[in-house]
Amino acid sequence: MANNITNLGQQIAIIAGMKDMQGRMSTLQEQISTGVKHQRYSEYGTDALRILNYRSDLQSKTAFSDNINIGQINIKQMNTAVEESIKQATNVLESITKQLTKGNEFNLESIKGAANTALQVIQANLNAQVGERYLFAGSDVSNPPYNGSSTATANIQTEVKNWLDGTTTDTDAFISNVSNLTPSQLGFSLSVQSSKGVSIRADDNLEVDYTVKATDPGFQKLIAGLNVLANLNQPTTGDIPTSDNFYDAVNRVYQLIKEGTSDLQNSETVLASAASVLDSTLTQHQNDQNSIQKTMDSVESTDVSAAIVTFQGLQSQLEASYQLTSILSQLSLARIL
Repeated sequence: MANNITNLGQQIAIIAGMKDMQGRMSTLQEQISTGVKHQRYSEYGTDALRILNYRSDLQSKTAFSDNINIGQINIKQMNTAVEESIKQATNVLESITKQLTKGNEFNLESIKGAANTALQVIQANLNAQVGERYLFAGSDVSNPPYNGSSTATANIQTEVKNWLDGTTTDTDAFISNVSNLTPSQLGFSLSVQSSKGVSIRADDNLEVDYTVKATDPGFQKLIAGLNVLANLNQPTTGDIPTSDNFYDAVNRVYQLIKEGTSDLQNSETVLASAASVLDSTLTQHQNDQNSIQKTMDSVESTDVSAAIVTFQGLQSQLEASYQLTSILSQLSLARIL
């Protein structure tokens, strides 16, 4: 009888051990499939608050990184538009220089053609978009900043006519009138004139301004100067300005356009500076994210390879326990005797 009682005790002990192994194996299976030590924060004890703080910091860095990535796309497209506008204006300046050296063979139509081409490209650049957002509209990103090419043309044509017929007394006054046309008279929308600047929230205490608006001086000077060239006519019989006045006017418009390209180069500097700050800030965020992730993993994550090895060891022990339980269940006092 003692032997049967002993076998029963062994079986109970083995079964209890098997249940313990099954529980441990279940935990290991969860760790292997999820990669973390526990499924509930409460199970981490004092480390739970640390994990929550790590996750909050990681989400914050990720959000700032996303802001920066979106901003960099905008800045890149804006910079491309500004570069193209400068290139078009430079082509016109080169055309003027080339024609002024020809003397009697001066070809105004060649300059007018270059000016018209540049105007079309620059006007399109002013309304450049990323998605539904107008890049040069300032804070009012939903409305096109430039919608009045016909308005600009009409006002410039009036100034040219007044100069030719003597209503505007001299070339200085003519160029002054052109230079002082308001943004509305040059075709810029009221919305962009009243809009505020734009910036990117790059960190808790960092707003990076990248404002370049369609109404910035560079664009206004190019729209005014190129429109003059596109609508200019050489004085003929009955016109007040002389041939010298005409060439003086062309030279003065040349200077206006040159000033516009210089101003746009300043706009390029604004964009480049913003991009540089964003690049360095993004790099810092990425480094912080990697550091936070590693620290969080050291607290939260499990070593999957070690868990697999442990699981396999427990599985072997469990199989051996099953075999031992089977053997013990077949033993009896009669068989032993």
